[in-house]
Amino acid sequence: MVNNNKEDHEFRIRVAWYYYKAGMTQEEIANRLGINRARVIKILDNARREGLVSFHINSPYANCLQLEKRLIERWNLRDAFITPAIDRALINKNIGAACAQYIELNLADDETLIGIGWGNTVSLMLRYLSLRTREGVSLITLSGGLPAYLQYACEEDTNPLSKFNNRFHLIPSPLMVTSAETCRSILKEPEIDRVIHMAELANIAVVGIGAVAADATFASFGYITVHEIEILRKRGAVGDILGQFYDKDGRVLDVQYHNRLIAVRLEKLRYMQHVIGIAGGEHKIEAIKSALRGGYIHSLITDEHTALRLMVQD
Repeated sequence: MVNNNKEDHEFRIRVAWYYYKAGMTQEEIANRLGINRARVIKILDNARREGLVSFHINSPYANCLQLEKRLIERWNLRDAFITPAIDRALINKNIGAACAQYIELNLADDETLIGIGWGNTVSLMLRYLSLRTREGVSLITLSGGLPAYLQYACEEDTNPLSKFNNRFHLIPSPLMVTSAETCRSILKEPEIDRVIHMAELANIAVVGIGAVAADATFASFGYITVHEIEILRKRGAVGDILGQFYDKDGRVLDVQYHNRLIAVRLEKLRYMQHVIGIAGGEHKIEAIKSALRGGYIHSLITDEHTALRLMVQD
């Protein structure tokens, strides 16, 4: 996780970039970052005094801000948030922390429902997300399988959901069941049907993007075998979101165990209000590109190296 001093530095760089490079007004910057105009003015004054701003912005974070603009244009995104390059072992943790910061900065003042996907990076995001002063904000799962949400979010004996003050709505089921028939029956249960439809109405949804690999989170929890992963790869699978696999063009594969999943269907993501994909690393380049081609995510949070690779034309 980026320490507080660096987070503050990046925030100041972001304000300076928007004003001096992107040509945004102080009012526009204040609205985008969720702060008042007086704070924008103070940050800009301090930036000039400290020599942070000259002809160029003297910080490596400026490259990330420039990349965000290019990435938005390249993939027709609503928004992008790029973290500086970091060791691969820390990518998920860093992106999870960045997503928590992004959500906190972009929350509306009124009631907001945040949909939470499944996976390592999303679960880590829960660890860093703070909504103590946001009484109107609640969270809802986009799939069953509560243990997988908590494994990476927990630190020692801490329950990460306790900090949300009972504002966490859960789909009360496993992620995957034994048969398609069982799945259909469970989905007809009034409470599960209610929560899934509620999840589809989330103002913001955060989903992880998985690679088709033996060490993928979906496989590590035993929902799919290494042999099945290899079969999927031969059938053209390049990634998954919410346990649903798709090909290089973003088309959902027709595989039987998709019919055993208790989750919001991938096609539904296209029509949700704002879906944020969070993922990074060399091994996920194709999975991210294909998710973008499929239109499943509207905004992307990733790391600098991954963003650069996403700019390469196929």
